[in-house]
Amino acid sequence: MKKMRIPLWIALGVAVLGIVLGSFLDLQLSTAIASRTNMLGITISVIGPTLGFMGLSIIGGGFLGLGLKKDCKLLPRVILIALAVLCYAASVYFAGEEYFNSHGFAGKAPEFVGFLIAAVPLGGGVFLGCRLFHATDNPNAWIILLIMVLVIFLALVPGATVLKSIFHRPRFRSVVEYEHIVFHPWWSPCKDYKDLMAEYSLESEEFKSFPSGHTTEASILIVVSTLMPLINRKLEKIQLGCFIGACCFAALIGFARILAAAHFLSDVSTGAFLTLLFTIIANEVVIHVKKLQPSEIEA
Repeated sequence: MKKMRIPLWIALGVAVLGIVLGSFLDLQLSTAIASRTNMLGITISVIGPTLGFMGLSIIGGGFLGLGLKKDCKLLPRVILIALAVLCYAASVYFAGEEYFNSHGFAGKAPEFVGFLIAAVPLGGGVFLGCRLFHATDNPNAWIILLIMVLVIFLALVPGATVLKSIFHRPRFRSVVEYEHIVFHPWWSPCKDYKDLMAEYSLESEEFKSFPSGHTTEASILIVVSTLMPLINRKLEKIQLGCFIGACCFAALIGFARILAAAHFLSDVSTGAFLTLLFTIIANEVVIHVKKLQPSEIEA
């Protein structure tokens, strides 16, 4: 919506500033504050994805709420409920896998326990989304929810997969621990990563520092806070506050990833940049498509 243009561009500018500063100060900052055993950084990094993916579970609740409406026909009902299940399952899977892997609370519990832990609060997100959007009279609510899912997908795929596989940037913890692994600025791909993996028997994850997938995941809440009032106009009153809170949460996760020696400043800034960029594009789309405007939504 139009009133979110300025906050979105300000947030994008902050992310760009982080990338620029990181281009010069990545190594110095991480050297000053990062440690692989920093429990504050590890704890926030582990819990953060659950809170970030709460946005996706709320979207799933929105699909569920629309599918349970009395006037919803059978085929749309089945599709909407299926989308709700997919959103919830994806949020539980991606959040739960962070708890007890080798970079989380390693060895503290079987990995499946992480999924059980994530399932409870994310189930609450589904319930919240269902309650918020079940009563909407906006016939295009499902389109807005799909737009949000698309924004999340477009941000996460390059953030969590494509760019990581192009740059193969070594994580700071590996730069510190292994003699032949040297620091690479974000724009300089590590071309000998396969040889280094073989030499030190490392997982490919140690060469996926850029950009930060955790920060991209945390930024999902930015997407939700920006576009959800299009479905429930009552949320407009708290929209800006929720947006600022979502940005602060993403910044906290990014800081935690630096503390835990998993990422550099430019990594986390780029993760936030990706989500903000696609959110801005989506916001402009709904501004220019009149049938998606808040004026079409009854309070």
